[in-house]
Amino acid sequence: MARTDPPAVERLRRRGDAIIGRELARLAGRARALGPRDLAVVEEALNDLVERLVLARLRAVPHRAAEVERLFDDGVARTAAAGRGARPPA
Repeated sequence: MARTDPPAVERLRRRGDAIIGRELARLAGRARALGPRDLAVVEEALNDLVERLVLARLRAVPHRAAEVERLFDDGVARTAAAGRGARPPA
């Protein structure tokens, strides 16, 4: 049976995926000698780091989800909320 992660973990996983994707694209553009296999190795290593250093620890302390999410806040949620007239989180 597959484990279902709490919403905070899923949000951070998606944010991590987006950051890794942008950085891999940037790396591919700057280091043209890296091929698809090389980039796949880098991607796997970065995904492993996100899993071990962020997501696994968040699963261990779900009551601290709000604080952990604030550490990784890139301002996108606040900007979107402000654009809808909502008050951004403090």
